[in-house]
Formats: sequence, C-alpha cells, structure tokens
Amino acid sequence: MLRVAQWMFGLALILVPLSHGLAGIDRDAPVPKFGNLQLVVMETPDCIYCSIFRRDVLPSYEISERGKEMPVRFLDVNDVPKTGIELQSPIDILPTFVIVKDNHEIGRIPGYMGPEDFFHSINYLLSSSL
Repeated sequence: MLRVAQWMFGLALILVPLSHGLAGIDRDAPVPKFGNLQLVVMETPDCIYCSIFRRDVLPSYEISERGKEMPVRFLDVNDVPKTGIELQSPIDILPTFVIVKDNHEIGRIPGYMGPEDFFHSINYLLSSSL
C-alpha cells in the first residue's frame, strides 16, 4: 500500500504544471531597436528542460514584444558548428539561450530557470550587452 501511495505521489508531481502562472513577468519591457537579434535555443531532442521551456515559456515569449523583436531559433547543440554562429565559449548546459546579433553571441543564459527568471534574464542581457 505504501508503495502504491509513493507511486501515485510521484505521478502527481509529474502531472502538476511546473509554473504557477506568469504574474509579475515583465514580458513587454521596452526592446532596444538594434535589429538582427535572434534568441537561439541550444538543445537536444532528449532534453527534458528544453521540452519544459517549450511548454511553459515559449508561448508567452512568442506573443510578447520581446519575442517579436528577437525571434526564437532552435538548434541542436551538435549542429552549431555548421551554422556559422560565433560563440564566446562552448555550450555545456542544456538548454542554453544565446542572444545572437549578426551571427555573433552577445550574451547567454545557461540552463532553464522558469518563466519569470527567464524574462528578467533576457531583459538584463539586452540592457547590459547592447
């Protein structure tokens, strides 16, 4: 009986959404108009946190002003050498979110951290790097 209860609790943890809404997220902070910006998401097909990002953050990001000014591009981390993107250092954490301007990295966020922290980090990178 205890084993069944543990299994049910584990299943419940998996099925419960990992975010509690998007209250307090500054999704529409002013975007610097520098053009040619992309948010490149480095991932692999088997990356669980990449899937969580796509589920919990991507829909809000794509409809935000930030997402309209800096569109998302997904890349398999193994295909990065073929793209011509000049990275500042190797990618060792997945997902890694790289802000790219004219194929040059100008900032990155290593790892998934949740919707609110993601939007704050993107805003910080843009305000400090450009």
